[in-house]
Amino acid sequence: HIDYVGGVFMEDYEERKKKWYLDVRHTPCARNALIYGILVGGVSGILYYFKSGVVRRSCDFAVGGFAVISLVVWEVCRYQKAKLRSDMKRTVDILNHINETKNSQQKESEIDRN
Repeated sequence: HIDYVGGVFMEDYEERKKKWYLDVRHTPCARNALIYGILVGGVSGILYYFKSGVVRRSCDFAVGGFAVISLVVWEVCRYQKAKLRSDMKRTVDILNHINETKNSQQKESEIDRN
């Protein structure tokens, strides 16, 4: 029995879920967080090396820059997605309320005509 839910075959999803590694391709916001983290970490490490000439401290800056920027980009992206989801839900609720009100008014007007 195979179900197709949310663009993923459930059988495949269950198999992937059992694996121990993280599938970054299907993790929201991970791609941008990793790209910006790697970029900023690399640039900060190289710039610190050019400034000081100390390799170990430059690597510390690179790893620190990667970690901080990745976490910040991840959290900002997740917040924006949650806010968008909340706004969409609120909009749908308002539209549903408007439709319910309109339908009830139409039913009342039909009852009054009869």
